[in-house]
Amino acid sequence: LPISQEGNFWLREALSRFGPFWPRPRLAIMMLSKPGHDPASNRNEVTLVANAPPLDYSFKELRTCAEIETEDPRSGTKRPTESAVAGEETQRPSVDPGSTGTGAKVNPLEPKMRVVLKKVTTGVKLNNNMLESAMGLPQALESAMPNPLLNLQWLDISFNQLLTVEPDLLRFLNLKALYMHGNCISKLSAVDRLRKLPKLLSLTLNGNPIESNKIYRTYVIGALPSLKSLDHSTITDEESKNAAVWYQGHLVRAAKRREEMEMNAMAGE
Repeated sequence: LPISQEGNFWLREALSRFGPFWPRPRLAIMMLSKPGHDPASNRNEVTLVANAPPLDYSFKELRTCAEIETEDPRSGTKRPTESAVAGEETQRPSVDPGSTGTGAKVNPLEPKMRVVLKKVTTGVKLNNNMLESAMGLPQALESAMPNPLLNLQWLDISFNQLLTVEPDLLRFLNLKALYMHGNCISKLSAVDRLRKLPKLLSLTLNGNPIESNKIYRTYVIGALPSLKSLDHSTITDEESKNAAVWYQGHLVRAAKRREEMEMNAMAGE
């Protein structure tokens, strides 16, 4: 999220005062809201957001996405909540208002700093189950994490029995990484549907029947020009350019074939 000059100041203040008390390893943190000041309590407040651990539903023998609603994840927290870093419950040390937490004294008349850390789940593991369909996944994840359509960025649904790329998978518009290897996808045309995921950067499809097609890698890279990695292999600039040219030619050839088939069908009538 963009951070204003004022926001940068309060972010630096928060990290300098409370950074030493946050658990290690330190989470990736960004500004969530504009800093504010409450005159009544003489307190400044800033909200930060960090990624929570992924929800792990792997090896659960799930047959439908609806079963997620009644299952507890192997790891990760179903409903992450906000917690105040300064003076937080019993999990964070309290900080003397006259100290920065690093031994340096500050002006006691200076407004107090309150930092709110919000942990948001952005990843889900559904690998190694028995899912034949992704239908109902958005609704099922509503019970496990807040606003999955907005927050989900990483999804592992590998080693299941999916036959194609279904519409419900395409509703996660902020998805950046999608692992679908080891499924039963047999038609290359299913890959075209992933063009509706504008932020997708990393994809796996190896271990599906489509991998045996000679044009598999070229087709996928050409159909999804924003990809940076396919099957855990980095896509080079040259490979991306060549695949884009090939894919455009493929579309022209496919359109020509359809036109010829329609003309032949009309002639046969």
